[in-house]
Amino acid sequence: MRTNANCTLYQKSVDATTRGEKWTRVAIKRVCWESRKAANVLASGLLEADQATIYIPVARGSIHIAIAPGDVIVRGIAMEEITTTFTVSALKRAYADALTVRSVDTILGGSRHLHHWQVGAG
Repeated sequence: MRTNANCTLYQKSVDATTRGEKWTRVAIKRVCWESRKAANVLASGLLEADQATIYIPVARGSIHIAIAPGDVIVRGIAMEEITTTFTVSALKRAYADALTVRSVDTILGGSRHLHHWQVGAG
């Protein structure tokens, strides 16, 4: 797989103690990031389509990545941590390519060097 970018994944979870949102930042090197502008028009109105598809190779050594809809992904390595003072909204204002994960597909066909996660984000 040809790669053209690095990215940062912000994984959303619930803190067991406070029952509040908790965000874990994971830097991921060597991904394929494809940006696009598109929209799907339905009878009920305009539904926004994914703004990017990110292909993340599965074989990344000891890094275990659990990606789920609702997580946030940023093109490039972002150093900020999401806290009560630096929110997801602030992250999206700071980075043009900060998108919410909408879908995740695991693609395991072919050689193990081609195995990857296909992430749709918008």
